[in-house]
Amino acid sequence: MLEVVPWYNGLPPAERQEIRAALRVVSLRKGEYLFRAGSRSPGWYGVVDGLVKWSSSGAQGKTLSLAGFSTGSWFGEATMIRGARFEYEVMALRPSRVVVLPRDLCERLWKQNIAFTQALMLHLAQRVDWLMASYCGNVLLDVDTMVARAVAAQLAAESHSDTGGRLKISQEEIASLCGVSRQRCNAALTRLARAGVLQTRYGGLTILDRDALHQYAQIGRGDGPENLP
Repeated sequence: MLEVVPWYNGLPPAERQEIRAALRVVSLRKGEYLFRAGSRSPGWYGVVDGLVKWSSSGAQGKTLSLAGFSTGSWFGEATMIRGARFEYEVMALRPSRVVVLPRDLCERLWKQNIAFTQALMLHLAQRVDWLMASYCGNVLLDVDTMVARAVAAQLAAESHSDTGGRLKISQEEIASLCGVSRQRCNAALTRLARAGVLQTRYGGLTILDRDALHQYAQIGRGDGPENLP
């Protein structure tokens, strides 16, 4: 997993070896929470394999889905840097493995290694851009665009592997990432399929036209939380 992470590959060999030695692996079952709101941050999280959802719950039980993270994605950096408690939660949508890079090592790296600091700041800037777009999307965009964005983010997440446009993600998972019902998600996917953008299949999707997908998603190619370094 680390070999596809740009910020890791930009570090000197000694720092890469130190990071490998410090990582702690957490295995999650489907539906299990990695952490809940109010928990203390132990460090920076990275997804080894699987799919986890980042969301926030309101006082009256309403949940806002913010993003999905899959193999190679890193998250939780803002809370880690502030040394604060999480104001959101992360749950596994399928069996997943996540690594934790301890905060003390991250703090030493961002104080002593300019390459790590630059990578972390770029990561934060891209996260802010994604959150702004996500907020606008939840307020202004229709379901078709939201579903297209979720699919485009997953496509970006798997860009490091030769999948040929075949994504291993269920319609139930896409609906959960978008925060819409499965019926509304399925209807949106059907419309995208009729437009020649993608093809649905058992256990996943096949992207037929990447440019059209990004047009429906109203994003530039390569945008999305899954393409963060």
